[in-house]
Amino acid sequence: MKWAKERDLLVAQTMTFVQSITGKKPEAETRAETRIELAPVDEIEKVDRPVEIVQQIVQENVQAPRPLPVLRSGLREEIQGRVAAFRAHQQLFDRERDEYFRSVLTKVRASTGSQPKATGPT
Repeated sequence: MKWAKERDLLVAQTMTFVQSITGKKPEAETRAETRIELAPVDEIEKVDRPVEIVQQIVQENVQAPRPLPVLRSGLREEIQGRVAAFRAHQQLFDRERDEYFRSVLTKVRASTGSQPKATGPT
């Protein structure tokens, strides 16, 4: 039954490796070197539960990096600043459009007011 113990040990190592990998975020800039120290085969054969031994060794030696916290306040402030700039720009366009409308309307009224009125057919 030596092969069964080796199989269980391999499964335990694989599971702890997968758990250590899935805990990492891709945007994490710091990478921690993970080392898995294996117990000598003599010690594993003496123990009834080799899977628990491997998990204990791996948990002691694997240090997963913590993901960097997202600075939401900085991101929020940047978005609020961009929205405020956009609103100010839109208000500027509104004022310029209203001013242009008034100037064109004034010119149209001035041009229609200075022309002689058309008389009906004679």
